[in-house]
Amino acid sequence: MDLEELLEKLDMESPAELIYLEQFSDLMEDPCEVPFETLNALFEGMDQAVLSELVSGYFEDIMPCVPDGEDELYTLLYGVGATLQTLAEGSEEETLHMFAEELFRFRNWYLFDACVMCANHTEGTEREITLYEALTNQRVKNFTDNDYAFDFSGALSFQLDEYVVSLASLYHNDDENEDGDEGEYDDEYGDEYEGHGFHEHDDDE
Repeated sequence: MDLEELLEKLDMESPAELIYLEQFSDLMEDPCEVPFETLNALFEGMDQAVLSELVSGYFEDIMPCVPDGEDELYTLLYGVGATLQTLAEGSEEETLHMFAEELFRFRNWYLFDACVMCANHTEGTEREITLYEALTNQRVKNFTDNDYAFDFSGALSFQLDEYVVSLASLYHNDDENEDGDEGEYDDEYGDEYEGHGFHEHDDDE
């Protein structure tokens, strides 16, 4: 899939039109494989501040879908989201290229590679699904008759490159110093991050 085909799939004429969370969610959740070169070309044509906001909004949207008690998964997703958001804001071309690489890796892991065992107690069945499918099932389970239980132990292997994480932290700290503030990452996900594992959040949030 080249850039023109991806834009057509997203019902857009140029990367600059990717400004809404719904569009970014479609990109992140489409079951078709998107080559790195296509994603890189897409992001190069976007406003970086908008891209950072879309990343932040997407992770804010999926974080409440992590079941209570799954602190390791929650921390992993939080770290990925915070790092990607910071890289998207980077002023150097190399930083945006690394953002595209890491988002490409995350998207493939999220949609295809991360394995979650899903037990449907209502139907008495168990099957292996992707992390995206598991979080989607968790999101809608209060609106269906299905009683799901998940084993996320097979979906905790994703790791951002240590250099990428360090670079993102460096960029963030530089921005904090310019603003006169301190801290490693902005808490873009609000009280939910402090809350997961430290206070409970409702499944139907």
